[in-house]
Amino acid sequence: MFGWQKWSLVARQWALTLGAVALLIGGIVYLSGQVAEQVRYCLDTELYHQAVALHARFVNEGYYLRDEAQLLAHYEEIFTWLAEGDTQRLKRLLSLHQSAHEADHVYLVTAQGQVYTAAAEPPLDPAVLPHLEIVRLGFGGQALAELTTVDDRIWLVAVAPHTNAEGVNDTVVVIAHEMDAVALEALVGGFHGLIVLTDGTRWVGPAEADLPPRVLHDLRRAARAPTEEILQPYSVRHEGTTYEVLLVPLGATHSGSYALALVKQATVLDATRTRALVGAALLALALVGMALLVIHFHKREIFLPLRALNQVAQRIAAGDLDVAIAPRGMREIHELAASIEAMRQRVKSLLEQEQALRQQLAARLEEQSGTLVQMCREREQLLTRLISAQEEERRRVSRELHDETSQELANLIVRLGALARTVDDPEVLQHLQRLRQHAARTLEGVNRIVMDLRPGLLDEYGLVPAVQWYADSRLSPLGVQVKVKVRGTPQSLSPYVQVSVYRVLQEAINNIAQHAHARQATLLFEWQPDALQVTVTDDGRGFAVDEVARNATPHFGLLGMRERIHLIGGEFQVESAPGQGTRIRIRVPYEAHAGVERHVAEGPTKADPRAPGG
Repeated sequence: MFGWQKWSLVARQWALTLGAVALLIGGIVYLSGQVAEQVRYCLDTELYHQAVALHARFVNEGYYLRDEAQLLAHYEEIFTWLAEGDTQRLKRLLSLHQSAHEADHVYLVTAQGQVYTAAAEPPLDPAVLPHLEIVRLGFGGQALAELTTVDDRIWLVAVAPHTNAEGVNDTVVVIAHEMDAVALEALVGGFHGLIVLTDGTRWVGPAEADLPPRVLHDLRRAARAPTEEILQPYSVRHEGTTYEVLLVPLGATHSGSYALALVKQATVLDATRTRALVGAALLALALVGMALLVIHFHKREIFLPLRALNQVAQRIAAGDLDVAIAPRGMREIHELAASIEAMRQRVKSLLEQEQALRQQLAARLEEQSGTLVQMCREREQLLTRLISAQEEERRRVSRELHDETSQELANLIVRLGALARTVDDPEVLQHLQRLRQHAARTLEGVNRIVMDLRPGLLDEYGLVPAVQWYADSRLSPLGVQVKVKVRGTPQSLSPYVQVSVYRVLQEAINNIAQHAHARQATLLFEWQPDALQVTVTDDGRGFAVDEVARNATPHFGLLGMRERIHLIGGEFQVESAPGQGTRIRIRVPYEAHAGVERHVAEGPTKADPRAPGG
């Protein structure tokens, strides 16, 4: 256990040191922030008053131009001269107005699209005026002034309609004032900063390169803002310089949205912040030096021993129990190290015991696993030998029935026929004929048994013809339509594998005949590059595969079919459901034949007393 008194002393020292550092730094940061906020407030107040005045001047300028346009629209002599075609007087009057207002350009636009002005080279293209939306509104009877963009230049345009004696707006007075840098400076007055007028894409004022990127972004956003209110000032930092920015949305017009931006470099604010940061950094360095002295005082007796114990604990957690722990540091840490060392030795002893038990268990499991593998191998050898012996016995019985019983029955039929030709008694002749027919039926049954035991087609013509013959002979009499399909190039199969596949297909055909109640059955032989795949499909009533598998007997149902295919290294799969037919798919690799044939030829091992002949 650690000494709580010493730990309490260390904690108090750390708390006092860190508390003093945090308090002093926090105080300097707070005072610096207050000074910076006051400086910023003064700058923002100046910007706000400038923005309010600029917004009012902009609005008044629009009202002034609109009133000028209305005065000209009510000056009837102008339109009398226009109607009489006296363009000299008309241009002289417009020239006098142009001389009085050098920055304002006056145009008369008639309903027929004609434009009159006093300037020889008007700055605003006369061909564009009839198509402006604000001019169209003037012909609609409205007198207004608003910003618009023509030929990539921003104009303050005022319109006023003239109504003739018939009450028709036949002419619109247009006064255009181009908003360039000179016009903006005239509106602002003594503002020491940057002023920008924009519609979001075009700029009036300084070039884009003179503005910080964030100011440009906010200008594009504010130009499309629907609000009419003057926004709050905010600061932008760009390349170490602070800019105070105030956006003044001028609202949406019929040609877009416009905004003014006042940008002023906050040199005083940057200087105040710099001095505050330098002072805070110097004080922080002094306080950090004091803290380092306190840390060095406790490092040797507390922190380094604790770090060593932590490293030892990590090695123990990683499983390294061979490194002994050397106690060091304060008494309490020394006692802790001794306790951990005792724990290490105890854990190491327990792990050594556990490792010994694990090795014993692994040896027993390996021994039992080898026994199970040997038993499975012996079982496969025994089953293979039994099936081979069964097929050999079938072949022998089939040969004996064919060579002896079938020949004797055939000889009996011939002799009965010869005897019938020598008898004249009708009753005896009839009796001989019945005997001859009975013998013929017996011979047919014997031949059928011979074919079931070992069909000659399998040895003479191969697997596919033998299966096709058996399917036709077994299913066609029951009204089942049989289709046998072959894909690929047939490969030669070893006799054992060929017989095994034939027996599985024979059982599948018998199941269709006995249980399926099917109308159609299909056998598909696919000679693939590395294996033979046979698919047997019927449209019968189907069955629940899981239930049949649980109730299967070791005779030769699904379990026997699967066992035969597995013994020759193949795969067996059954798909069925009640009312949905049945699909049986077997797949036998060609490469498994050699191993199976060798297995059959070798027979059971001499060491197995349970094997046949052992």
